[in-house]
Order: sequence, then structure tokens, then C-alpha cells
Amino acid sequence: MNRHFKWALVTGASRGIGAAIARILSENSYNVLLLARNEALLREVSREIIVKGGHARWLGVDLTSEADLKKLREWARNSEIRFSLLVLNAGIAKVGKVLEMSMEDWRKVLEVNLLSPVALIKNLESFITSPGQLIFINSAAGKTAFAEWGAYCASKFALRAVADTLRAELAEKNIRVTSVYPSSVNTPMHDELSLPWDRSKMLKPEDVAKAVLAATEFSDNVNVNDITVENISGKF
Repeated sequence: MNRHFKWALVTGASRGIGAAIARILSENSYNVLLLARNEALLREVSREIIVKGGHARWLGVDLTSEADLKKLREWARNSEIRFSLLVLNAGIAKVGKVLEMSMEDWRKVLEVNLLSPVALIKNLESFITSPGQLIFINSAAGKTAFAEWGAYCASKFALRAVADTLRAELAEKNIRVTSVYPSSVNTPMHDELSLPWDRSKMLKPEDVAKAVLAATEFSDNVNVNDITVENISGKF
């Protein structure tokens, strides 16, 4: 392990945006801890980073599980690692009209997209350095409501409020907070949604990763509050 490098934690790091963020951070003076549920994919991303000369570790965790969060907290304590950067990227999408979507799906979206990042930060607060930084991967749906995306939009609007509030509350600890708002990104999530969108016109995961890296490159006394990233073709 290169102890001169800072440590970054990335959630949802097994594929898509999270994996791209982990890769770009590892290429730019960060050791990375990768979190997700799929251990096989985490192992693969970690191996890619190590082969290219980076340093990565991973843990298979379900961020909605109190037991898994406890396991993560104990891992951080035992490893004596302190994180200068947390990237809160993990999320899910459920599509359907507000009054037609099941309450089970509503609760799942809110639990994963909104409550799990809050729970993660609460569990790791004592392991975040000062200065430090939190970066929330939000969405265009965190600023604009779209038909049949009510649950997702609600979770992202609320996540925006959480980030803005934490920015005010953590300033005295010299912890900066940034929200990144990408339009649609061509990730495996769209394999599951099967929407009739032209995915060739979407952002790439690497586009979002570059925005995250840019947010880390300012001085420790500079807050980059919001970064909006859109494909020139539009938001869709």
C-alpha cells in the first residue's frame, strides 16, 4: 500500500459509474476501497486497478443492512484507515406512475438511494479525515421531475437536500460536500429498465468520473457545491 496516497471509498463500485470513478481515482493519487453487493465484480474491478499499478481493496456489503454497515465500521477500525473522500454512488431505479408503483418499490428506492448513504456516513464519520470530502452522485432527476420516475426523483430531490444540509453542518470540520448531477448515463441499469432510449446519446460512466475527479482538485477551503453534466444531445 502506498501510504502517501489518500484513501477514497466508492459505493456501487462493481460496475458502471462507480467502477469508472474507482478507476480514475486510483490513477490520480488515491487508494480506493470498493463497496457493492456483487463480490465477483468487485474482485474483477479491483484486479484491473492493481494490474495498472493502483491500490484497491474491496468489501461485499449491502448498504441497507445494519449488520453489513457494522462489518464495514469494524473493518475501518481494524485497518486503521482514514478516508479523505467518500463517493456516495450506489443507487437503484424503479419506473412507474406514482399511484401505481407498489409501496414496497417506493420503500426500496428511498432506502437505497436516500437512507443508505446517510447510514454509511453516520457509521464512518469518525473515520473521515479533516480536511475531507463527500461527493454525492445525484441525477438530473434530482432537479427535474419526470413522469413515471416519481420514486426515483423523490429520492434524488431528498438526497440533494441531505447534501446541502451536510455542507452547512460539516463545514466546521473542514469537510466539503459536492453533488454531481448527470443526465442519463449508459450503464447496466438501463439493461434492467429496458426503456426505448438511444443509449448512444447518453453520457458514459467515464464522463461522470471525470466530474468527480475535477471536484477533488480544488483547494481544501473551496467547496464545489454542484456539478451538472449533460450530453449535448439532451437530458433524456
